[in-house]
Amino acid sequence: MKTGDTKRRMIHIRFPKCTLTAVAGLMVSTTLLAQTPAKPKVQTSAKPEQTTVFVGNTKGGASKTAKAKPEEKNTKNNNNKTAKARQGGKNAKASLKRGNKRGSKESLNGRYVALKTNVAYDALALMNLGLEIQVAPKVSVELPVIWSLWDYEQEHGIRTVAIQPEARWWMGRETGYGHYFGLHAHVAWFNVKWNDTRYQDTERPLLGAGLSYGYKLPLSEHWGAEFSLGLGYANMKYNTYYNIDNGACLDTRVRHYWGITRLGASLVYRF
Repeated sequence: MKTGDTKRRMIHIRFPKCTLTAVAGLMVSTTLLAQTPAKPKVQTSAKPEQTTVFVGNTKGGASKTAKAKPEEKNTKNNNNKTAKARQGGKNAKASLKRGNKRGSKESLNGRYVALKTNVAYDALALMNLGLEIQVAPKVSVELPVIWSLWDYEQEHGIRTVAIQPEARWWMGRETGYGHYFGLHAHVAWFNVKWNDTRYQDTERPLLGAGLSYGYKLPLSEHWGAEFSLGLGYANMKYNTYYNIDNGACLDTRVRHYWGITRLGASLVYRF
């Protein structure tokens, strides 16, 4: 056999061995790659900054969780601030309701309205009823009506119809509570029997005006007590008669009076 033929045969023998070696290496690599577990893909609807990252298994088999990113911390802080703001708003509304509980008692679109009777006049058998309405901030107007159409006995009696309107300025923050100053006027028709003399107005009623001071004390949600004292002037023209049936007229007098013109201890109902 020639030398050239021997070399060609050796080349043909070596080539299949190299090919088999390469194929065997490729199979081993493929097997190793197949045995290496791939990272699991987690499908989630959470935002990227809210996603939990698994680092790997520890010795105990538990997994570690990556720390939250700054964006997640800011989101939590914003949520806490929002919750505090909502709670603060609720507390503010509750405080406002408590603070306005007293002021919201004013009826008729926020106006102070009250009905009252003067107990001091009632004790003298002088029936009376008054209505007070707020007309401006800290300002109210009262209109009491006083009447008595009967005698106590043969020698004593007061028959009268009178009105005494008054404008009031309240010193407190709310109308209808605390101290006030008032300006009042009075008009009265009268026929008074006292001992041996009877006094009766003539030509015109009693007229006058004065200043007053008072204080309103709340007793409950609707009830209260009011105390007042007024000083002023009254002018009257009247006839005097013998205090008997069809008694003769004695004289006609005109009197200018200075002194107490208003005295009250009233029971008040606030609407």
